[in-house]
Amino acid sequence: MSTSKPAAHHPPGPTVRRGDPDSAVVSLVGSGGEGAALFGELILSMAARQGLYGVMVQSYGPQIRGGESASLVRVSRREVCHEGEETDLLICFRTPDMGRFRGFIRLHEGSVVTLDSKDTGDLPEWVGTAGVHTYRFPFTNIVDGHEVAGDPKNMLALGLACRYLGWDADLGRHELRQRFGNRPALLSKDLDAFDRGYGSQDMPTMPHLQGSGRNLHIETGNEAVARGAMQAGLRFFAGYPITPSSEILETLIDELPGHGGSVVQAEDEISALGMVLGASFGGVKAMTATSGPGLSLMTEMMGLSAKSEIPAVIVDCQRAGPATGMPSRTEQSDLNHALYSGHGDLPRVVMGVMDVVHARDIMHKAFSISEGYQVPVLVLSDAYIAQRHQIRDEVPPPPAQVNRSVWREDGPTRFNLDTADGVVPFRVPGTPGGQYLAAGIEQTPAGTPSADTTIHALMGEKRWRKMDAIAEHTESWFRVLGKPGATRGIIAWGSNYGLLCEWVKAHPEYRAFVPEILMPFPIKGLEEWRKGLGWTGALELAHTGQFYKYLKTLTDVEGTRSLKRSGGLPLSMVDLDRLIRQAD
Repeated sequence: MSTSKPAAHHPPGPTVRRGDPDSAVVSLVGSGGEGAALFGELILSMAARQGLYGVMVQSYGPQIRGGESASLVRVSRREVCHEGEETDLLICFRTPDMGRFRGFIRLHEGSVVTLDSKDTGDLPEWVGTAGVHTYRFPFTNIVDGHEVAGDPKNMLALGLACRYLGWDADLGRHELRQRFGNRPALLSKDLDAFDRGYGSQDMPTMPHLQGSGRNLHIETGNEAVARGAMQAGLRFFAGYPITPSSEILETLIDELPGHGGSVVQAEDEISALGMVLGASFGGVKAMTATSGPGLSLMTEMMGLSAKSEIPAVIVDCQRAGPATGMPSRTEQSDLNHALYSGHGDLPRVVMGVMDVVHARDIMHKAFSISEGYQVPVLVLSDAYIAQRHQIRDEVPPPPAQVNRSVWREDGPTRFNLDTADGVVPFRVPGTPGGQYLAAGIEQTPAGTPSADTTIHALMGEKRWRKMDAIAEHTESWFRVLGKPGATRGIIAWGSNYGLLCEWVKAHPEYRAFVPEILMPFPIKGLEEWRKGLGWTGALELAHTGQFYKYLKTLTDVEGTRSLKRSGGLPLSMVDLDRLIRQAD
């Protein structure tokens, strides 16, 4: 354990203002291996202990060590699902590293910037350097002109950040003991570095941000997807690791066996979905998770799910593509693939995750549709949500699970044509008299292979009747933001929800429509929402305007502007303002 003495309570440095009186944004810029992510996680955990809400997002490259690495943390008195637009405290270990984060970090007049006292460089002008308070601190240990190992930089930064936020040093020490108490040597070193940072007398401070005192809950988007699926009754998962979805697999490896389920790391994505369909055919709720390249490989198996009417949930954590693209960067450009991929008339449901809190709820809805209507359901997340950490209230009890109807001995044939919604009770293998084929080839109502074109037409009609029933079931699955009387409207989906929550507060002339379900689309809700609007735009993080073009196939969007840019970094208010000005 540390032998260091508690840091003295020095008089605070100069008091500075923050951009939002109810929240504070702290950013750390360094290189891979310097603990930027850990710094953010510790700040967020300390906020949650005090009853403050918050969001942490990261920006990093493909390197294991070296390369760019930054974390941005927003803590707030109110619940938030967006990291904010401007940083109140920026800690940067090397000014040249800032060039890698253009668009990710912006300062305001009154921001505090903490740089290494041995760094002679200047911050780039694009970050916004007018009116900032610059503070110097010795992060590096230089011997004979070379940097050598010294105190952990992220722990020095943690002490400085806690002092800036007005948090008691004991809060930070307690957090470190909780995290590293089983590693005494490391804990001692971290505590010493934290105390040195916290004891910096001249560090500017801000008014203390007081939380509710309740201990709140932290989750990442991927953890929320995994746990929401377990609450919905998931009992089998097969997947192949791929950024940025791998933590879904990792979370389920740790937690699903405790719920009576099984996890298989498959040899590839094709095998993963094949295993999921096998488990589902056996009567077990099953799912997989992947990213864009893996979804491409799963397309044929998705067709088998739709044709054989075997439930399956597929989570796609989108990243910047095409091909390998940028694995650690975010985008919304898998939409066309999700909506249209596959040969033949392939019914499927497509849904979009809005934030970490929504991720649990949407998994219940995904399983309810997949199990209730025996169709594949694609849930589109993205890197921005998947690896975001978010503080939320304690997780409420899950809603009742929806299970597929199961055939009994006096039930109809497996693919009976005479149902209003196209759904027939499922037959689990081993049920007396319930055997049937579930091959990829077209079948008769009894399940036997058929090349009869009349049967094929009737079967296709039956499968697509499900989509009409699902559309009626889900017609209220959307969210509306802003004031009803606003005359300008933005239609968006997925992770742009958090940005629009902030946008409509700052721009009361705007309201927003964000669907939870994209196929079938809640078109009646959209048409009702559009009444009284004089201007509309479709917002998305995709170069080719996939969402805008999809809307054009659903309804008359004459006059609607396409608000789009390519991916990598999530959209910001600065981006949205620029896109609107360009569209006008």
